[in-house]
Amino acid sequence: MTRTKSPPFDANPRRPRLVLPAGACDTHFHIFGPQRRFPLTGEHVFPDVEFGDATLDDWLHMQQALGLDRGLHIQTQMYGHSYELMLHAQCRFPDRLRSVVIPAPDITDRELALLADHGVVGSRFSYRMFRSIDAAAVARTAALGWSTHYLMPPGDEGRPWHAPILATPGKFVLEHAGNPDPEAGLGDANFRFALKCLDTGRCWVKLSPRFSKQPTLPFSDTDAFNMKLIEHATERVLWGSDWPHPVYFNPMPNDADLLDMMLRWAPDERTRRLVFVDNPAAAFGFPPADRPQTARHRSA
Repeated sequence: MTRTKSPPFDANPRRPRLVLPAGACDTHFHIFGPQRRFPLTGEHVFPDVEFGDATLDDWLHMQQALGLDRGLHIQTQMYGHSYELMLHAQCRFPDRLRSVVIPAPDITDRELALLADHGVVGSRFSYRMFRSIDAAAVARTAALGWSTHYLMPPGDEGRPWHAPILATPGKFVLEHAGNPDPEAGLGDANFRFALKCLDTGRCWVKLSPRFSKQPTLPFSDTDAFNMKLIEHATERVLWGSDWPHPVYFNPMPNDADLLDMMLRWAPDERTRRLVFVDNPAAAFGFPPADRPQTARHRSA
């Protein structure tokens, strides 16, 4: 089978105009490899795509360039139910990192306890891996105090997920702004559902340009969605880079440019501190920030 190579991330992130507050957190990134040590699962959800390495050290380089201090490692579906790489990352940076895993159907209580002891704070359910939501698995991980993370199907296919998501016990998180269709506008069913989830007081939603229909920056068709999320529930929105932007086949953006979109979405410092520092700490239990720095932005 001929496979298409997922384009590599931009390995030279520029210095962004936005300078982040102490303890700023990237709440959505993935790690790939090095695959000679941590090979991808043989039966992942993109069998026709070849993925290059995007290692923890590569991500740390991006973090340093952008001024980020912390991260929520979202286990990529290309690792399936394998937790070795995630545990390696957590053991290297137990304070800097927290993780979200994809629980195997037969995962044991002892395995769950081990993962929790090493910084796992959430479980993930993606429509690409799960045709429906496993309520029993959600209940088991929620009982540990974990948040439940959902990547919903786009469009009308997302509707069957709405009721089970609302039934989630405890905290839950919607990835990529609820995965709306920008051409449908703010009336998109998934986006209206995301606002309804925020109204529960138990939900956090990740800001994102990933659902844009524009092939290159500025991804302005996502602005209204992200600004509405911030307006609707400032205390429960999060920012994630989606680094290394897997299975993205348009020209690869520079991560500094993606971060600077926050200057449009959240132009005031108080809001940005909530999005980057306070909200992730409340949702995922990071320790207090200790880097003295105030949020501001550089002139272009």
